[in-house]
Amino acid sequence: MQKSLISHKKSNEWLEFISRLGLVSMAQARSVFLSGDYTQLDDLGQKALYTAGRGKILSLEGNLIGSKMTLDEAQLVAELRNADQGYLVKDEILAYVNYERAVFFEKYGETFNSMSLYRSAKRLAETETLDSIIDYQISSLALQHGTGSSVADAEAWIHYFSENEMQIMQLLAMRRLSKYFRTHDKFDEAGDLLMKALDLSTQFNYPFIVEQVKNSYGYLQYARGEIEEAREIFEALVNDLESNYLKATVMENLTLTYYNDEEYDTAAGYLDRAIDHSQKYEILSLIPEQCLFMGDMHKEKFSNPEMATHYYDIGSQVALRMAEYGFSLQGDRLKVINCFQNRPKTGYSIPDTLGIRQDPFAFSQGKTWKEINDLFQFLLIQGHLESGINVSDLPGKLDLKASTYYAIKRRLGQHGYAFEKDKSNNIVSFKKDDIIALKTYVAGLTDLTWSEANHQFEGEVVEYLFKLVGYQKTKLAEKLDISYPTVLQKTKSLTRG
Repeated sequence: MQKSLISHKKSNEWLEFISRLGLVSMAQARSVFLSGDYTQLDDLGQKALYTAGRGKILSLEGNLIGSKMTLDEAQLVAELRNADQGYLVKDEILAYVNYERAVFFEKYGETFNSMSLYRSAKRLAETETLDSIIDYQISSLALQHGTGSSVADAEAWIHYFSENEMQIMQLLAMRRLSKYFRTHDKFDEAGDLLMKALDLSTQFNYPFIVEQVKNSYGYLQYARGEIEEAREIFEALVNDLESNYLKATVMENLTLTYYNDEEYDTAAGYLDRAIDHSQKYEILSLIPEQCLFMGDMHKEKFSNPEMATHYYDIGSQVALRMAEYGFSLQGDRLKVINCFQNRPKTGYSIPDTLGIRQDPFAFSQGKTWKEINDLFQFLLIQGHLESGINVSDLPGKLDLKASTYYAIKRRLGQHGYAFEKDKSNNIVSFKKDDIIALKTYVAGLTDLTWSEANHQFEGEVVEYLFKLVGYQKTKLAEKLDISYPTVLQKTKSLTRG
């Protein structure tokens, strides 16, 4: 959207537009706020509103730090405008910016900051519309924390928003009250509200809210013990969601359904996807709790403390990064830090007195699985030949049929590996030190059969590469140029302890 197309709009019109857009269509919101550049706007009011809109959309996308920094910038612009106009006592734009910042902090569990900003916004609000929305948020927080509001108040707000045709607020209020009912085990009341909200959001054609309500209904069914129905709802949702944040949440919920049924491999698969997705889109608020759950699963269900420590480490780093930007260390953020700090202090490190260890698998970095496997098998056969064994005895020593042995040699020859010294060899494409380290490793396998040696090598080199890509199976498949099912098969033992 070009500047010339927006300059004629009044600030109060843009305020209404911004406050609605992200909750109506995430695709449109991205187009307006995440693609355009409004830094050159001359009107400070519009600039503050656009910046707040961008912060709102980043929050809906789960980009925690980007959202906070953008909303902080919006506040600075709005306060500058307020100062330029003589320090207005009532200022709808500054009120709206404070309101969006309050919503942001409430979403991420910073209740004290949120309530302070709501009150500040209320003092500044000029219109009845914004004033009523702020009063509703304050009332909802009080109900949530049991500090002075009631279900009757929440129902009165839903009626108020309906009577005043404030459709989005009506739907948000219905969804929020349904959550209150669910957390107090009033499942029938929660379900009735969500069904009404689903009908209305479909009728009003608000696709993003439709997705949110469906996810909420799926989680309600999970809480009621209707696991199969919940799973069907989540599986129908997960691939077509507009919001990256909501997609990560739905994958988390799918994890819970399979975990409930003790299908831990499938649960870990969905949670692995959720963590990968959250890292890709900087959905930092979800990563600590995801990694805490995954770490506990590897420790308690797969008996794999090293993998558990890996996930605790990721979650801990994100929690500390959040703390650097002013988010308190509480709940799952604090728990995952404690889990990492209290991890077993054992591992595979080599004592300093032994000097630097040359890594036998360093050669594999940046290579495909075919290239890795070919080099290993070439060096394994060559190692046997250089030991002085009679060539005719080698197939028997490796427990291979002669035809299989010569087929392997022929395949390696076609891939550029020649056993005759005067012919070209693919081995020259690897670093000399890496080859020496791998040869030393291969020398320790000469008492094994062909199958045993290959099995041991595959398990160890795959574990080595799996760590390098952060235990992300999709990324490992890409690096090795093999299919995802093949990666699942090769890493199965690593994820089960």
